[in-house]
Amino acid sequence: MTEEKSAEGTSDAVRAFVSLAVKAASAGALKKLIFSRPKPGTEAFKTATSEYRLASGELMIKLEYLLDDGKNIRKNVPLEDAEKIITELSSSYKQGNLILDGAEAQYLTSKKGKTTLSGIRRAELALENESVRELGGADREKNYFWHGGEGWLIALGISDKNGRVHDKRQSKFRQINRFTELLDDVYGELPETGTLNVCDLCCGKSYLSFAVYEYLTKIRKRDVVMLCVDRKRDVMEFCKGVSEQIGAEGLIFKAADIADNDVYDTAFGENARTDLVVSLHACDTATDLVLRRAVTMGARVILSTPCCHHELNGKIKCRELSFLTSHSMLSRKLTDAVTDGLRVMMLEAEGYRTSTVELIDPDETPKNLMIRAVKRRRFGEAERAAMTAEYNDAIAFLGLDGSYYDIYK
Repeated sequence: MTEEKSAEGTSDAVRAFVSLAVKAASAGALKKLIFSRPKPGTEAFKTATSEYRLASGELMIKLEYLLDDGKNIRKNVPLEDAEKIITELSSSYKQGNLILDGAEAQYLTSKKGKTTLSGIRRAELALENESVRELGGADREKNYFWHGGEGWLIALGISDKNGRVHDKRQSKFRQINRFTELLDDVYGELPETGTLNVCDLCCGKSYLSFAVYEYLTKIRKRDVVMLCVDRKRDVMEFCKGVSEQIGAEGLIFKAADIADNDVYDTAFGENARTDLVVSLHACDTATDLVLRRAVTMGARVILSTPCCHHELNGKIKCRELSFLTSHSMLSRKLTDAVTDGLRVMMLEAEGYRTSTVELIDPDETPKNLMIRAVKRRRFGEAERAAMTAEYNDAIAFLGLDGSYYDIYK
């Protein structure tokens, strides 16, 4: 039961709240801090939100103020100013909510000026139990699978020889860890025994290839054959050299088109089972080719993060959506959502359970959506027919001619 206490003024209760919020921010454990119900004199700001982030290699507090007219004001505050800023905000709002992993604390001031504090004890325990590790004196992250000292991260230029993550590679480092976390979430969907057959399609420099391979072989202790395919021969040669350097014998790099069936037969054997297909930022229709290939191979799990979405821009012919498609910027945003929505519908019609999740903070890259698909154990023809009909209805509603979607046939 959440511990509560009251104070006639705001001093004791809010001071305890502020102290915990500052401690959470300093530890890099702050998920979100929300202030609402402004006091007289602060009506211009409807709500104020802050959270921990890393900017230019420094710990920062990201602030966002929502004005009454709907506009937003954003700024980054150095961590050393966190106590001052949080104290000022708490004195300007009647309610504050501190959100951590697995816990939330709140102060609430009534109309009569009585302040109630709740959840502090649980939040303090959650903060004490946080596994926070300082990296290079600047970046503090919790519960990471990778910490920077791994040989493959050093060889790929993410970390220096001492295992310190380079400042300019912090975003990529967090992306790698987040992808590994999402893979860990669906690991139970993969076969429990035997060698795992894995593909990274349109793999580029293969940061994720190494992360996935190391996770499965080192953390999960599995035998893995992982095929990484990309058209860039020089990049594949570089990645092959890295794999030899770190002794990743199960990693295979091929400079080829992902539509080449022989590539897969050579790596896994003819008609071999494919357990996992991953792809990061395959450009535009390349993501669709990856998804189609994964479906054709009967992949048990698919993790795909799309890149740009140019193909449908300007091709949606739907009168009901003309208030969006008639404006270039809105049309591009609509195209992004429509393209990924149709991809999800296609996968569902092919017998997959799907979800879309955030890969990384959108402030770091707008390309932060992951499509996660797990093959259903049971999927009948009636279900397939119904979902295919829904997909075709969506195509018809959008006024698309279907040529782009021949890739799904």
